[in-house]
Amino acid sequence: MTPSVNPARFSAQTRPVHPEEGADVHPRCREMAETMREGHGTFKGLIAAGFSAQEINLHRQRAHDLALDLSVRQVASRADSFEDVVRKACEAIASRPPLPRGLEETQDTLVRWSLYCQARAALTIYPWSSLREQCLALLRCYLDRSEMFASVKNAAVARVAESFPKVMQ
Repeated sequence: MTPSVNPARFSAQTRPVHPEEGADVHPRCREMAETMREGHGTFKGLIAAGFSAQEINLHRQRAHDLALDLSVRQVASRADSFEDVVRKACEAIASRPPLPRGLEETQDTLVRWSLYCQARAALTIYPWSSLREQCLALLRCYLDRSEMFASVKNAAVARVAESFPKVMQ
């Protein structure tokens, strides 16, 4: 081996991929990791899944570590659909705001949603026309911050308005 400029390295050639990234993992080890993720973590379970005793002894620890690494996934929440927005607006639960495309769960968003929920709760107690209009205005103000088209917003507000209690004159 030829020493390089850096005494900690034995070669001047750099690795294109780090070993932690799993590029050097044997394909059978990857299969075993997937099998372990599906619930076959015991020796008998791996034998039943088609692995030989030699493969299990050779790859078991690395496959177990790989299965643990693969079990953690970053899941991004998807934007709420039209039906989800209407359902959540009809339910009016302060801790479950509808998040259509373009809206993120920030403090400002939660404050605006809780204002709508408070007005909606007041409307169920006192069904007055002024409270009804205030609820619809707060909902429209909340939805205006999203990337929904105007016609879709109007349709959502109209469907939510249908679920409101009858107002007193």
